[in-house]
Amino acid sequence: MTGADDVLALIVRGPRQHELERMPRPVPGPDEALVAVTHVAVCGTDLRLLRGTLHDAEYPVIPGHEWAGRVLAAPARPELVGQAVVGEGITPCGRCAPCGDGRHNLCLDLDEVGFTRAGAFAEAFTVPAANLRPLPPGLTGAEGCLLEPLCVALHAVERAPDLAGRDVGVIGAGTVGLLIGQLAVAAAARSVTVAEPSAHRRVVAGELGIASCGALSDWADDQPDVVFDATGVASVFPQGLEATRPGGDYVLVGYSGAETTPSAPSTIMLRELTVRGVLSGYDQIDEALRVVATGAVRLRPLLSDPIPMARYRSVLEEQAEPPLRSVFVTGVE
Repeated sequence: MTGADDVLALIVRGPRQHELERMPRPVPGPDEALVAVTHVAVCGTDLRLLRGTLHDAEYPVIPGHEWAGRVLAAPARPELVGQAVVGEGITPCGRCAPCGDGRHNLCLDLDEVGFTRAGAFAEAFTVPAANLRPLPPGLTGAEGCLLEPLCVALHAVERAPDLAGRDVGVIGAGTVGLLIGQLAVAAAARSVTVAEPSAHRRVVAGELGIASCGALSDWADDQPDVVFDATGVASVFPQGLEATRPGGDYVLVGYSGAETTPSAPSTIMLRELTVRGVLSGYDQIDEALRVVATGAVRLRPLLSDPIPMARYRSVLEEQAEPPLRSVFVTGVE
């Protein structure tokens, strides 16, 4: 940060209207913490926001919900000052009917970093102090950015039936797909196979010990009975249903926004499929930290080399082999 009174932040003022700008340094409220961001990642939803295709976006907004940083101030938790941290990005209201049912990720009035409140694509931002967790020794700030998508993957596995002894298929070898694949292996699935057309991503899957194939048609002779759709591509949905073993479970994880696709309900009925949706990974942060500590999930192969924040537009450029997760550094130590 160049001065005590301002910070550099990526401000999205509307569809395809974004720029790094200087803004007043945020001031934490009584229950908040001010965090100097060291690392921030860009996911598919962030790309939709920058490209102007996120149908429910609220502007202006500072994106960034996958991050790691260091606490500068925390009135309610002074013991955190100076510590490297990660954090839960969602704060439910605690008052609505879903919250009353314990379904906090379905909160009707949730506060979410990078969407309803300023996110971490900045040199500093504020977050509820209760949401913070110390970054464990041995885990880099770049790897800390992947704890949020790992929370999503954990919730996806939680929504699925017990994977032990099951044949598991994952559609899409992106970050969340390969995290789910690793969790399925750790859960003692009989087999785990990722369907992914990108040869580059199949290589990454192999590095993580996950079998892969290039198309859903490769499952035709031996269909998985639990399928996770982590593509975020609407047109994959009907194909994925047909690729799931009759009597199986289809877990929809990828976010396709406002995209629609023709799909015959009879496919679900005639095959007696169970379809489950997955929204966010709220309340999984402690489990994510535990899973990483056990070594069951590897994060580094999913990350790009660090990119300076000033080069944020690079994620919008066409790349032959784009990284699964682009991670940016602010230069803050």
